[in-house]
Amino acid sequence: MATTITCGYEAMRSGDTVLCYINRDGLPLSDRCNERMWTFCMEQYPNNVTEIQTIRNQIDNSSPVTYPDPPYHIATNSRLTVKEKLQHIQHYIQRLEYNYTGMQFFDLNPNRSLYGLMDTARHMMTEALPIKCFEAFLIGLYLTTGILGLDRFNISFKTRFNSVVYRHVILGVKYGQIYGALGISRRNDLSYKPLNGKYDCLSKLIDDFVCAYRNYGHTVLRVRIGLPIIHDLKSFLTINWKALSIQPSKTEKNEYDRELDKIVRIWRQIDVHMTYRSVVPLASLVQPTGTLITSASLPNRLQSVSFRPNRDTSFNCRRSAIQKTTTNIREENSTENDQSVPYAIRV
Repeated sequence: MATTITCGYEAMRSGDTVLCYINRDGLPLSDRCNERMWTFCMEQYPNNVTEIQTIRNQIDNSSPVTYPDPPYHIATNSRLTVKEKLQHIQHYIQRLEYNYTGMQFFDLNPNRSLYGLMDTARHMMTEALPIKCFEAFLIGLYLTTGILGLDRFNISFKTRFNSVVYRHVILGVKYGQIYGALGISRRNDLSYKPLNGKYDCLSKLIDDFVCAYRNYGHTVLRVRIGLPIIHDLKSFLTINWKALSIQPSKTEKNEYDRELDKIVRIWRQIDVHMTYRSVVPLASLVQPTGTLITSASLPNRLQSVSFRPNRDTSFNCRRSAIQKTTTNIREENSTENDQSVPYAIRV
């Protein structure tokens, strides 16, 4: 999937097909990005051009929009169970609505530090614009930070339909021995999975998504699962997006089930609620070149701030230099885990 740089926006392509455009001009939306958004919408729905133009002409006379209030402090609400907290967070994500415009409003880089991504998540909740899967992932990650006993990890899908490659990401959650997921999608069964006890192992959760994709005619090319993400909104560590990579269309089910069980055993060695300094002894604070040193703090939920005044400063977070390890079950010689950094901070 490639991006074509243009003036003010980028076209994200899969082969010769334009999937969407990415806004590079910031907010409020510039005139050229706004024009490109409406033009692309007409290109996608040529039979509804008149209706689209009518909607565009009625924008100034439209009724005021009610913006959802972000549940900033729901993670520390002692009156709600973990299941109820996740339901409230998912409800908020759905109220933001899926972005059908073809223009991604926020410039997102998955290789940024967790601090930078969470700062962007606050901006997204402030603007309350329609979102897609990656934006829903970041918002869910922000709002679930601080829920004790809850492990959060990414589940990324790469699928093919009519020779076009699509990608999708959701926030997987684990509480006790029960699994679930948060996110947003065009299809309801490709996003939210409640903690109702249906998924008592990771393989059942993955199989449910794979079966849903197959019901829609998609071929699942790859599923990537990362390590649990630390509960720290100010961490300068990056997210390990691909601790495990499986190919359901080329791998026997019992084979990748064993790999899923293996990654769960690794998770048990990780304490994502510890801060950096509580995990690493003082004697090891002098690290070799290439290792990131950060003084992470406890989850701190700041109120949302304005997007535009802080855009230049908040987007200058340096990237983590921690090297992550990928395990691919299709390769006979997989790389060994890097033991130079404790698992608790390699997220």
